[in-house]
Amino acid sequence: MPSDKRVELKGGMYTFMSLKIGVADVDIVDESLADKVQQAPGFFADTPIVVDLTPLDEDPDTRDALDGSALMACIRKHKLVPMVAATGDKSSPLAKAVEVPLIEGGAARRPTAEDVPKTSAADAANNTRPTNEPVSSSEVEYIIRPPMLIDRPVRSGQQIYARDTDLIIIGQVGPGAEVIADNNIHVYGPLRGRALCGVSGNRSTRIFCQSLEAELVSVAGNYRMLETIPEELRGKPAKIALDNERLNIEPL
Repeated sequence: MPSDKRVELKGGMYTFMSLKIGVADVDIVDESLADKVQQAPGFFADTPIVVDLTPLDEDPDTRDALDGSALMACIRKHKLVPMVAATGDKSSPLAKAVEVPLIEGGAARRPTAEDVPKTSAADAANNTRPTNEPVSSSEVEYIIRPPMLIDRPVRSGQQIYARDTDLIIIGQVGPGAEVIADNNIHVYGPLRGRALCGVSGNRSTRIFCQSLEAELVSVAGNYRMLETIPEELRGKPAKIALDNERLNIEPL
């Protein structure tokens, strides 16, 4: 029998904003969220987010002191919609207290002495390669992904994601459109929607555009809204990059 196309269960990839929590004081979270949301209340209204609890894994005492229910209530008060929580330890009291599903956040763990493999002196000698010995081609694998090229305008409501590569757009990005890339983004036309590069964490990525009119630009999760972009840069060729934890916008 033919499959029923009216209802399908399929895998997909979607981009959500992440809210990193690194303090146990919900009042501090509340104050910080109020400051960020007031910058663009229309943009953040009913925005789905991932609540990232992994920064707390470095300090279990701080993590377990955080009230999960109060945190979720605080987030919802600011019209944000928590979809899922990322945690490195699903057994913690905080993880059990949050009111959304949990996923493994992949928090880094400091190596311990038990993590270091025991290697004898003889093994070390046998495994040492002379520095001048060439490496065979079979031992090195190069993966070069060509950029994703979009040779048409990106219309309002469309979302384009270039995974593990650059995104090049020949034309404009319309209001309400969203262009996303793990690497750099190049827009050879007006950028009026949202542009997010380095979404997998690459902090050296950049956004280049011929006319900066974006609703939002983001590099590796650090964002700026149109209202915070200097007037002298709006509608002009621009480059957006991270500089010491600050999103820097310069003329191109």
